[in-house]
Amino acid sequence: MRPIALVVTQADGTVDHLNPSARTLLGEIGVGPCDEVVRAEDGRGHRVCEGGCALTFADGEQRDQGLVKIRGESCRLLCSEVDGTRVIAMIPTAGPADGPELSEREREVLVLVARGFTSHVIGRRLGVATSTIRTHVEHIRTKLGVRTRSQAVARALALGQIE
Repeated sequence: MRPIALVVTQADGTVDHLNPSARTLLGEIGVGPCDEVVRAEDGRGHRVCEGGCALTFADGEQRDQGLVKIRGESCRLLCSEVDGTRVIAMIPTAGPADGPELSEREREVLVLVARGFTSHVIGRRLGVATSTIRTHVEHIRTKLGVRTRSQAVARALALGQIE
């Protein structure tokens, strides 16, 4: 597995330094804002980073951007503020950033779970038994590798599998 790639920026997000692993991952790049250099995408190809986000960091803050793709490689993206500079860690992951594919019905159920509906209410809305909804939720949790319904919603949101 590839080593952790690190990018160090100034407080405004302008890239100062890349470690060798970051140079390998990102290629030969010039200086610029970290969001343009890293260009992280979620599982659906949407950009994760926003221009100027480095300016919103509080002292010592760390942000876990979750699982992303960077130049086609799956990574966990962590952004931290350390003594007035920003450190961006791109940690390689074993699996794809978009995670296991949920079926249309599983996504439909998970959206309703995200809205706070119980299995009973979801079953009524979709015209199926409560036990069927529980089975869908169990499959969702297994596919996403989480233990709770709320963790499933958070992971699916981070992966861009639901909105």
